[in-house]
Amino acid sequence: MKNILFGILILIATASFTTGNGKLSVENGKLSGVVTTRDSYELTNQTDAGSEIYAINEADARSSGYNDITKVIESFQINKSGYSLSVYNTIDPVIIKKAQDNFDAVSNFTCKYLNGFRQLPAIVRAATNGAGKFTLSLNPGKYYILVVSGSVKSNNIAEFKGNIDYKTVDIKPSGEAFLDVNFDKHEMMWIKLITSRQQQGC
Repeated sequence: MKNILFGILILIATASFTTGNGKLSVENGKLSGVVTTRDSYELTNQTDAGSEIYAINEADARSSGYNDITKVIESFQINKSGYSLSVYNTIDPVIIKKAQDNFDAVSNFTCKYLNGFRQLPAIVRAATNGAGKFTLSLNPGKYYILVVSGSVKSNNIAEFKGNIDYKTVDIKPSGEAFLDVNFDKHEMMWIKLITSRQQQGC
């Protein structure tokens, strides 16, 4: 009987040191940060409570067929910028309809892709608290990080539940990495478009 009780105590103690990644916490690194929002007329950022953070190791993403998330999100953001510019620069209904149809197709593809990404078994999830803060315990390695805003939303199928942002981080054993994300409530899409295209040409 004593042996059984002792064994149970060992199992409980072991479980208490196990993180969501299934490894002992002493081997893991920590990723923490703050998600905020910013309006053009506000002097300071506001906390974005309820934002969702999804992290996956690069090797796990590659083996699951989702290692092209960088291209998917960049393509979505460029097309979103292009659509905003098209609508802003013309009143021609034919041009506007063509731009809308193109962006709707990209947005629909992005939505389906991200829905699959978020359901991968290797995904580690977190949500920001009332102060916009989050913390994840992760195994060492390179990670793809998807952030979905809790309060900033756009009128497209990929972002109707929250605008999206994407980062990569390197997690060191027993180290701590920081990642802060800000969502603009009124995005200056033409600036993002120019920036993205300049980076691609470098």
